Amino acid sequence: MASIEFDFSEVLSLAATIEDAPQAALPKIRQAVEITARHVKDDWRDDARRQNPGQAKNYPSAIDYTMELSDGEIGAEVGPRVGGQGSLGILEDAPGGVGARPQKSGQKAARKNEDDFQRGLERAVADALE
Repeated sequence: MASIEFDFSEVLSLAATIEDAPQAALPKIRQAVEITARHVKDDWRDDARRQNPGQAKNYPSAIDYTMELSDGEIGAEVGPRVGGQGSLGILEDAPGGVGARPQKSGQKAARKNEDDFQRGLERAVADALE
């Protein structure tokens, strides 16, 4: 039987280990991961716009996600694209030590989507087992 283990200990990481997931569940698992990545991206962009309405106005649009599929692993990376104002991500989400207060938009977006991520993966596995 498939088992799922969630790990939300990393501030900017939503992670799950799904052992013995049926092959039929993989497309739905991929879909759940991508939907969550899209929601994190959108929430991160919205918060970044709210936090900095007049400065770095192109930074929010530099936040994107990429799907990572390899060797039976399904993942997504969400964050600002390096280059242009996307490189300002170090200032926007820095842990401190820069000249501005960190906004933590990425952290807030990840936390906001934890429950949906968990429900999506549980549903993907349950649907495949039916």
